[in-house]
Amino acid sequence: MVDLKLKYLLTLVLTILTVTLAQAAEIEFNASVDRSTVGLGEDFVLTVTVQGQDMASVPKPELPDLPEFNLLGNSSSQSTNIQFINGKMSKQASVNFIYYLSAKKLGKLTIGPCLIKYKDQEYRSQPIEVEVGKSSTARAQPAAPGRTSTVQSNIPIEGNLFLSANASRKTVYVGEQVTVDFTLYNRFQIADARIAEMPTFSGFWAEKVFDAEKFNWQQKTLDGKHYQYMTLKKAALFPMSSGELAVSPMALNIAVVQASRDFFDFFGSNKTVKIESKPIIITALSLPGDKPTEFTGGVGKFSIQASLDKNTATGNEPVNLTVKITGTGNIRLIEKPIIANMPGLKIMDPEVKENIQASGDIIKGSKTFTFPIIPQADGKYVIPAVKMTYFDPGDKSYHTIQSQPVECTASGCSQNTPLVEATGLKVLGTDINYIKPDVLALSNASFDIPLWAWLMYLLFPAMILSAFWYRGHQEKLTTDKGYARKHRSDGLVKKRLRQSERHLKANDIKNFYSSLSQAILGFIGDRYNLDTGVLTIDQLKMSLASHNVPENSISDLLALIDSCDLARFSPSAVPESDPVKFMKKTRETLSQL
Repeated sequence: MVDLKLKYLLTLVLTILTVTLAQAAEIEFNASVDRSTVGLGEDFVLTVTVQGQDMASVPKPELPDLPEFNLLGNSSSQSTNIQFINGKMSKQASVNFIYYLSAKKLGKLTIGPCLIKYKDQEYRSQPIEVEVGKSSTARAQPAAPGRTSTVQSNIPIEGNLFLSANASRKTVYVGEQVTVDFTLYNRFQIADARIAEMPTFSGFWAEKVFDAEKFNWQQKTLDGKHYQYMTLKKAALFPMSSGELAVSPMALNIAVVQASRDFFDFFGSNKTVKIESKPIIITALSLPGDKPTEFTGGVGKFSIQASLDKNTATGNEPVNLTVKITGTGNIRLIEKPIIANMPGLKIMDPEVKENIQASGDIIKGSKTFTFPIIPQADGKYVIPAVKMTYFDPGDKSYHTIQSQPVECTASGCSQNTPLVEATGLKVLGTDINYIKPDVLALSNASFDIPLWAWLMYLLFPAMILSAFWYRGHQEKLTTDKGYARKHRSDGLVKKRLRQSERHLKANDIKNFYSSLSQAILGFIGDRYNLDTGVLTIDQLKMSLASHNVPENSISDLLALIDSCDLARFSPSAVPESDPVKFMKKTRETLSQL
């Protein structure tokens, strides 16, 4: 008898100790870093993890003082595992609080214990040591395009997302090339980028060098921070006049992806910000005043060639003189060279062709002047060398270049032959018979407005209103998480219910109830923007009541959820033994919401 009482006493003591230990260890709390050796200024991750059973919610942990580190941003994630043990349901939850840090100095640094208070108890993590060197010995994983390790939720925009405008030089001569580029530096995840304002180049002749067509990120470190950057635009500018000339800013509207606030935040949200570059001031110097008469505006380095398309002309046939200027610089601004007048030859205005491209950042190419020359008298003609003067900013002086002289012979010329224009067409002027319409064949045109036009007038306002509604709808889908989840709830629940029906047809009863439970909870979560995965039954009931769901509908929903859980783990205890009827009842209950 004594042994029996002692056995009961020991059992009671062990039970009390088990319950006490279980209550004392309600949660597990620890902290870790993704790597213990980092480079100075390099980002690394501190993860603070809270685990426990039946946690309704946990407060945010308190970080220790971090005077030797930069706190760059933070986020969180969570997961829930539901278990049935001896017919009792329990939830094992895990919440990760993620912090992004960088070290301010070299050496062995310590991250002190983190603190969390939960149900009148305090929990502390172990301190963590981090070795900081000039460069990390661990090789960092490359960032995905458009994403860095920095989290968007709390980090400021300034200094982490900006548009830089730079000029290759700030002081140039009139006509001398200066290259400007606009570069986007980013430490966020970008969903979209739109040009709000393009830079203007008033007072410059501008040549396109590069315009970005898609995101093409590269890595760069500035002031100890890791950035992704991409050049958006690059242009070669040639000042047209002297003085201070301004390049206006470029502006972008950028949608920055915000970090998900909870595990069921499928969409997240975007924050649209506008950034712009600073204006650039370019000082253009006047060219030296002793300009030669052969100066035609060229600034750079050039060469010149001249040639005839044929050496003989008969009967006033035109001969084309081609003058080709090749080089680097302001080729488009070069004017036609002077061709000396010659007795017996009529020199017409030239046809001009340009072939210009960017080689690297330098504008180069050629400009061709084709002068039609009409012989007015027979004879042999020597066309003298064509001269051209350009200014070289490199040595700050003028240079005169010239082509080789060319020769041609004309015969059978007539003084009364009509002139030939540069196109080679004769101007006749009086030998054109105009085409006249046949008045009798013309039919009377009706001025009555057709019926389809009236219909278009009526439909046009409706189309405009529909476009405004659609635009607002799309904007709410990207900015309002609750609206987006509710909008997709009907489609998702239909898809999930069809999956349950497939399990039912395959007589897979366990997966039938499992998928049906997910469909019900998913529909409730999407419909009312609730995190159903971490809510208790009482919390779910209170949340539905706060959304004005009728009490009878709440009772039916909770009964369905409870029946699904029982069917998965205790099939004999299910009140509704017919899955087909249960499926029908589920559809009817969900249709009432």
